[in-house]
Amino acid sequence: MNLRDDGVYCDCTVGGAGHLLAMLRRTRQARFIAIDCDPAAVAYSRHVIADYRHRCFIFENNFINLDLILNQINIPKVDGILFDLGVSYHQLTTPERGFSFERNGELLMRMSPKIPSLRARLCKTGQEELAGVLREYGDVRNYKKIARMIFERRDVIATTLDLRRVIEEAVPRRFLKKNLHKVFQSLRIWINDELGQLKEGLAIAFHSLDSEGRILVISYHSGEDRIVKRFFRALKDKHRLRILNKKVIRPSASDIDKNPSARSARLRVIERCVS
Repeated sequence: MNLRDDGVYCDCTVGGAGHLLAMLRRTRQARFIAIDCDPAAVAYSRHVIADYRHRCFIFENNFINLDLILNQINIPKVDGILFDLGVSYHQLTTPERGFSFERNGELLMRMSPKIPSLRARLCKTGQEELAGVLREYGDVRNYKKIARMIFERRDVIATTLDLRRVIEEAVPRRFLKKNLHKVFQSLRIWINDELGQLKEGLAIAFHSLDSEGRILVISYHSGEDRIVKRFFRALKDKHRLRILNKKVIRPSASDIDKNPSARSARLRVIERCVS
């Protein structure tokens, strides 16, 4: 991030505030903006960074509104922006949020309460569209069969374990865990429009970035990483940024030992050229 004490930085996906707190501790005067569309994450973040609240603006909002947020607090440009994509640990381990196939809960799976629940979306979605979601967002094995079975039982699938049982019937046991993960991930990406918002959010972030400012993106899904890679390359071709890592940065073995959920993480970093 190349933190400076006179800089302004934005964590667009604050989640549990781990990155934000680390950046606050490494600076004395730098100011920070934190954004998350999940009200639970916002409340938790405010608690975590309470000792530094005089240097932080925390917003319950979507990062696609970064330009509006900056205008609201009279900050024209920022010096660094972080995206840590995907589902947070808190969301995944809170059963009532409906993200996990290992914990029973209502089939919500939404990042924000403003988004319709997964159950509501399934009840209004055709079989072909559902199959396309599983294929495009998860490369799911037996996606047609799984989509058909979900579609046929959509009126009685009310919980995460209801959905799991349908997948268990459709997939051979040896492929079950990988397919459970892919189906749940695909549906989560779909109902939260994660890839569409990422495309829009990257463009707004670059527009909000000062000269020599940096954007860091941590992704966990090949579709996310592909969007980031293409966006950065297109701007590089126009000589508007420098790509700071020629190859995607992956976690080391020691990183994974400390945090197994980081196994699939990919980090890309760019720096905006001097205007």
